[in-house]
Amino acid sequence: MSFQITEAFVQQYGDNFRHLAQQTRSRFEPCVSIEPNIVGMSKSINRLGQRTAKRRTQRHGDTPINDQPHSTRFVDLFDWEDGDMLDDQDKIRMLVDPQSDYVKAMVASLNRAKDDVIIASLGGNSRSTTGNIILPSSQKIAVGGAGLTKAKIIQARKLFRKNEADNHNGEELFICYTASAAADILADTTLTSADYMAAKFLEQGDVEGKWMGFTWIPTERTPLSGGTRQLYAWAKSGVTMGKGADIVTKVGEDPGKGFNVRIYAKMSIGSVRVEEEKVVEISVTEA
Repeated sequence: MSFQITEAFVQQYGDNFRHLAQQTRSRFEPCVSIEPNIVGMSKSINRLGQRTAKRRTQRHGDTPINDQPHSTRFVDLFDWEDGDMLDDQDKIRMLVDPQSDYVKAMVASLNRAKDDVIIASLGGNSRSTTGNIILPSSQKIAVGGAGLTKAKIIQARKLFRKNEADNHNGEELFICYTASAAADILADTTLTSADYMAAKFLEQGDVEGKWMGFTWIPTERTPLSGGTRQLYAWAKSGVTMGKGADIVTKVGEDPGKGFNVRIYAKMSIGSVRVEEEKVVEISVTEA
C-alpha cells in the first residue's frame, strides 16, 4: 500500500502528476522474435540443422535418405506483477485522480521487466533437451581494457558474416549501447570523420539508428560489474520472447479493504537464445 502518497496532498499548488525520468517502453521487444499465446509454463522452439547434399555417383541408384538434424530450445514463462492501493480519503485530498498515472507507471515497470528478461537470455543459459547451453567464448569479444571501439564493432560484424547470420541471409541485426558507449563512439574520430557520420553524430549527439550494419538500441540495463559492461549484438531470429499473456491492468474496489481502489498489472513472459551463432557479447570498460 502506498504510504508515501501523502506527498501529493494538496497544499496550494499541483494539479497533475509528473513522472520522474525513467524508461517507459520496452526497447528490446520489437527486436526479437515473438512466440505468442503460449499455454502452460514453457514451449519448445524446434530447430532444423544444416543439411549436406551428396554427389550422385551411379545411375539408377537408390534414393538417399539423409537424417535431418533436429534440436530443441525451450522458452520458459514466468509471471510478473505490480500493484498498489489508493484510499478514498487520499483521493479526496488530491486535486487529480491518480489512477491513470498509476497504471501508466505500472505498465512502464513491466515494460522494463521485458527488457531485463530478454537481456538475461542474450548472455545466459539456454535450456535444451541436452541441458543448459552457454554462450561460447567464440561469440564473446573481450574487454581488452577499452570501451566500445571501432575494432570491437567490426569484430562483431565479422562474426555474424562468418556464421551466415547477417543481412546476406535475410537477418536483421541489432546492437545495444549505453550512454558511456555512445560517448566512446562520439570521441572516436575514426568513426565520426566521414562527413555523413559526423553530421549525424554531431547534430544529434547520439548513435541511435542504423549504421555499420546494425540497428542501435539504447539501454542502461545490461550487466555491469567492476567497471566492465556487457553489451550485446544479435540477429532478430536468434532470440525468442514467449508470451503466455501480455500486460493486463485492472482497477477496482476491494471490499476487504474498505472498498479502497486497487490498481494491478501483470504479465507472463519468457525469453530464450535460440542460436548462439546469432548473438555476440561485447565487453567494454565503463566508469
